[in-house]
Amino acid sequence: MKPARLPLCGNNLLFLTVLLLFLRPISQAEPLHREIICLSVPEEIIDAEIDMEGNVHILLPGLPHLLVYHPDDTVTEFDLPDVILPGGFCVDERWGWFVSDELSGRIFHIDIAGETAEFTDSRGRPGDICMAGFAVLYISRADGVICSMKEPADILARLDGSGSGQLSASGNLAVYSGDTESYLLDQYSTPERLPGQGVWALSADELIVLKSDSILSVNGEEVFLIPDGEEFRRISCSPDGNRYVLWSPGRGEVLILR
Repeated sequence: MKPARLPLCGNNLLFLTVLLLFLRPISQAEPLHREIICLSVPEEIIDAEIDMEGNVHILLPGLPHLLVYHPDDTVTEFDLPDVILPGGFCVDERWGWFVSDELSGRIFHIDIAGETAEFTDSRGRPGDICMAGFAVLYISRADGVICSMKEPADILARLDGSGSGQLSASGNLAVYSGDTESYLLDQYSTPERLPGQGVWALSADELIVLKSDSILSVNGEEVFLIPDGEEFRRISCSPDGNRYVLWSPGRGEVLILR
């Protein structure tokens, strides 16, 4: 099977080179996931992440704002008192989290004890966040753009929709995927629009898409078949690509693949 081609601008040769080196077909030699867990959480989910240790981090609207479900079935809770209305978050491996506050417009860097180390003012109503290389990217719902905390005046993409979609990253690349639009982003290149159906994400060095009944690789190969009767609108991947968590905004259920 020939790999499917992504719709790329003809004048973006550097970005095309990065993609060709970066994206490889997912090997089907052995199962990617050995354990499937259905997890119910007490409130509607704002955001969810899974780290390389298999810990599932759940962001909630009320206190405690953050729950961490560990593989040994224990749960750690963090109130995050500086955050009023969480908009999104990402895991800073071995250090803590970045959490956005849509009401105050701030993005907080929080350590593993749940204490605020520092905060940064955003462009307004910050939503989801991701770490792409050394840069923290976030969605500004006030301006309808994606930009970097490192260079706040540098707009990476202008969105057509509400900015309520998700950000994921691997290396220096990031993906924004919402209900009506999806983009592959690089800080030094023009955003490339991805096909509209499904939720796109980066899993290690793979580009994947979440459909209503399955997860597919960039060339259309099935990575995981979602159980009958289940449907999820978001997918988060561990940095090594070995673990996934599926969820939907406003629901209290996640599917863990690890």
